[in-house]
Amino acid sequence: MFDCAVALAGKCADIDGVTRLCPLADIIIAADGGADNLLSAGIDPDWVIGDNDSAQMSLPEKSIQILFPQDKDYTDGELALSLALFLTESDVKIKSKEALWTVLAAADSTDHVGKLIAENLALLLVNNFRQAKDLNDFSILVLFPFGKRQDHSWTNVLLAASLARSGAHVYLSDGFTIVRIIADKVPLQAAFDPQVLDSITLTSQSELAFSAVPLDDNVRGFTVKGMKWDLDQADLAYNKSTAVSNRPRDGEKPDPYISLETGTVMLILTPAD
Repeated sequence: MFDCAVALAGKCADIDGVTRLCPLADIIIAADGGADNLLSAGIDPDWVIGDNDSAQMSLPEKSIQILFPQDKDYTDGELALSLALFLTESDVKIKSKEALWTVLAAADSTDHVGKLIAENLALLLVNNFRQAKDLNDFSILVLFPFGKRQDHSWTNVLLAASLARSGAHVYLSDGFTIVRIIADKVPLQAAFDPQVLDSITLTSQSELAFSAVPLDDNVRGFTVKGMKWDLDQADLAYNKSTAVSNRPRDGEKPDPYISLETGTVMLILTPAD
């Protein structure tokens, strides 16, 4: 279902949920300390990228590690998302660091004669990420996006939202709460894919809340059906909590359907208490 899962270094709320979500992804990438989260769940990352300032556990031999200095212009999370996009978009299967170097060097217009220093490698990956368009065939799961560093948590959300605005199918989860970011025109559909919902224990909780949070000031024509309080072609403004803390209908499982005309919206399914 997902082209790639990217594990960040935030909080893991449910290891069992993570172990069921990860098999939905073709490639698993960890951003630095995100590798510890995966290894604690018994999952070996295919790639690990970052400055190695927060990872503690030893990596398995199969994991490919790319190291960067701590002083850089990008977070480890942005580098991991950039790597995920590049690996998925590449016309060739990249299964080694040497192969990645070769493909990136071929794409590099500067005069490095096939050699990539760390900063140039990061720049190529990040520029590709920031310039991405027409990502309708790209799907990504961002794991552990929320942690004690609130600056990183919100940056992770905004980075994920940028992919959604380019057409990607974007989910975030800590193994328990499920988040999906939608953007631009979205026809009526289930808010969350059944495969995702079946992979987590959240839906077994007795009290759930479904919220829709605008991520820009251009949210128009947002519709919610199948919940206690439906919305029809609503505009979601920053200064109104119109679509927060919706509930399933009495005696029913949460099964929201949504549509959107314009804007960027973060859909959240989480425990009500």
